[in-house]
Amino acid sequence: MQSIILQSALNHLLEVHQIDIRPLEGKTVHFSLQDFPIEVNFICTNARIFVTTDTTTHADVDIKLKSNVFLQLMQGEDLTELLRQDKIIIHGDVKTTQLLVDLLQQVEFDFEEELSKFTGDIVAHQVGRIATKFKSSDNPWQLLRIKLLIFLLHPKRFH
Repeated sequence: MQSIILQSALNHLLEVHQIDIRPLEGKTVHFSLQDFPIEVNFICTNARIFVTTDTTTHADVDIKLKSNVFLQLMQGEDLTELLRQDKIIIHGDVKTTQLLVDLLQQVEFDFEEELSKFTGDIVAHQVGRIATKFKSSDNPWQLLRIKLLIFLLHPKRFH
């Protein structure tokens, strides 16, 4: 289910922002988060990205990173610097990785704005604040767990 949602979201963003993914035509990127159960292949073909959980197929590049590093990367952090800091593990074609990052960084996506269409401004803003803390945390899932517990136990104290 998560792969279908991810695939739909990626292709929607590519279409809305008119991003040409032809440089990645025929490439397969294996992507996994080290601290969250996401492991997928991105298959780039016919000007679309297909997302599959069948990770047994050959990938041109294998990318492993933590979720907070992924958020940093999508917000414009330098791939080379993150690689120097050993925050991203890449095996395979680094050029393919750089092409993918360059293309995704062309997408101007305001998460809070999009979320507010479904939840309202207040909830979207709170989620945005949590995401900012999440991005800068060494243990983001622990932070999320604590924030969720505070919200569930004492919703009025949530900030």
